[in-house]
Amino acid sequence: MPPYLAGREAEQQTLMGLLAYVEAGRGAPRDVVLCGPRGNGKTVLLRWFQREIAARGNQIDLLWRTPSDLPSVDALATTLVPPRRFRSMLPDTLSLSVGVGRAGWDLKNNAGTLAELLTVRCGQRPLVVLLDEAHTLDPVVGQALLNASQSASGVAPFLLVLAGTPGLEPRLHAMSATFWDRAEHLAIGLLERTASADALTRPFGTESPSVTFEEVALQQVLDDSQCYPYFLQLFGAALWDVVVADNKQVIDESVVARATTIFDEKKGTYYRHRRNELQRAGLLHVARAFANAFGERATMSQAEVDEVIVRAQTDVLTDAPSDASAPEPLDHASPIRVRDHLAAVGYVWNPPGENDVWQPGIPSLMRHIGTAATAAT
Repeated sequence: MPPYLAGREAEQQTLMGLLAYVEAGRGAPRDVVLCGPRGNGKTVLLRWFQREIAARGNQIDLLWRTPSDLPSVDALATTLVPPRRFRSMLPDTLSLSVGVGRAGWDLKNNAGTLAELLTVRCGQRPLVVLLDEAHTLDPVVGQALLNASQSASGVAPFLLVLAGTPGLEPRLHAMSATFWDRAEHLAIGLLERTASADALTRPFGTESPSVTFEEVALQQVLDDSQCYPYFLQLFGAALWDVVVADNKQVIDESVVARATTIFDEKKGTYYRHRRNELQRAGLLHVARAFANAFGERATMSQAEVDEVIVRAQTDVLTDAPSDASAPEPLDHASPIRVRDHLAAVGYVWNPPGENDVWQPGIPSLMRHIGTAATAAT
């Protein structure tokens, strides 16, 4: 958790509004899907919600899981409805379709039984499930979970919250649960500039004596961090190290200059990982094309995005790219497949609720890819 969670008030209000249904003994009217590129604070928001639920004492059961904990529908059922705790509460009508083995429930390949199990379980104790990294969820397990959530929340106090990268939407489509798009979709993207300033300044202001920012220094940090939550954390930590080492009470341009050296090294490592990820996927050539096409623009339409992809694919036919050795290059795949992959790694994305609007996941990463390509030539 950051020292101060800034700029997510609307998302926090939405989560608390749905939690109120569970507190009242009712199922939430819809699931929640938190979606955004890596480093924007989805997990932080889940942690905040986890604390809010825990603060209510023992009223509501809470499960935090990742897909690696749920390799099968049986594992999902065992996690949601632990046999040792709830088996005695189940009605006799379920006894023919389920069994219990050493590892937990054995649903006999009957995923529909999961909905019955979960409904009975939530009738005994309200339950909130937080699933992080949901974009890696097995489609069969995910379909069972979404169907069980819809059934259970209709009659019992239950809430499901999924968090993942922009690759989550294609994964949800693959689960063939047609009602998933009626979930509450929350776009977790870059912070507003004012919220970014609060995220930086408030933790320093709570120190005794407090540490303050000179305005010019603050604006420089905001420019360099791009209002990207992960970079704000890195820069804040670097500033703190300098303040402590030099016993400073005011963060001025000299403090920022020293912190920038620390920050730039860590940012460079992050960029290198993202660049290698694009190269391994055979998409570095397309990523460079996007860097040139966006320039200083903030958004593109989907038609423009697809046009960039097609043009880059055409260029690569006559100009062998440096990443041609990628094992399964996507340079010649359909625009939608390339688009989905670029979104999954957070290079560009279409925030929920924005319809035809696409934007860079991290604007400075796109500029870095474009600058590196120019320098190479």
